[in-house]
Amino acid sequence: MQLAIDIGNTNIHIGIFEEDILRSTHTVGSGSLHQTNFTKILTPAIFFKTQAVILASVNPQAEACVIEYLGKHSPVQPCRIGKEIPIPMPILTESPEMVGIDRLVNAIAAFERTKNPAIVVDAGTAITIDGINEKGAFLGGIIAPGIGISLKALHHATALLPLVSISKPKNVFGKNTEEAIRSGVFWGTVGMIRQVIDMMSNEMKCQPTVIVTGGDASVLAPELPVTTTVLPYLTLEGIRLAYKINIASLLPY
Repeated sequence: MQLAIDIGNTNIHIGIFEEDILRSTHTVGSGSLHQTNFTKILTPAIFFKTQAVILASVNPQAEACVIEYLGKHSPVQPCRIGKEIPIPMPILTESPEMVGIDRLVNAIAAFERTKNPAIVVDAGTAITIDGINEKGAFLGGIIAPGIGISLKALHHATALLPLVSISKPKNVFGKNTEEAIRSGVFWGTVGMIRQVIDMMSNEMKCQPTVIVTGGDASVLAPELPVTTTVLPYLTLEGIRLAYKINIASLLPY
């Protein structure tokens, strides 16, 4: 059994894999990380069966808490993607070491699934849109504010605008302030993603498979191109694959 742990800005996602199959997932808030949350999920019985613990993190503070907890309870030393485990794909950017680990493991999983050019849209705290070419190389991409950040920015940077929840608006024309904010953020985000996908496809000179993941994937994906595939646990898949590919490269022929 393998534990894949995705440490994000908002949430920590834990995936339990058995024989390459994702058996269960759990989520803990990154900002309210307490030991009791982990003890309910990562029990002694789980650790007893675990052969590997693999981490991917974009949140150093939460990562330190997770590492501390694992050091006290896990008999298996955790491995971190990008540190103990090298990224098993070419990274065609100016500073490969600066690319977010979540973006890279998403790309690994996307190419493993498609074996073709792909675009990954990760709609979480931030929205990232990245390309992978026909050889499985990471091309780079864009980073934009997520839906939640956009809503909070409007609320906190203005005197009168309220904080609203996100959902697909019934109409483009908002008939009150809440509807106007909801329509602006939702359709503005959808329009941005559509445009970036089109522009990336033109630069890649092909029609790549579009994969959507992240917390807001389900609300955004229906408004994106018809080739879109929603894979909510793409990052966990990529964490496991990065480990598996590296382990396989060390095995004798």
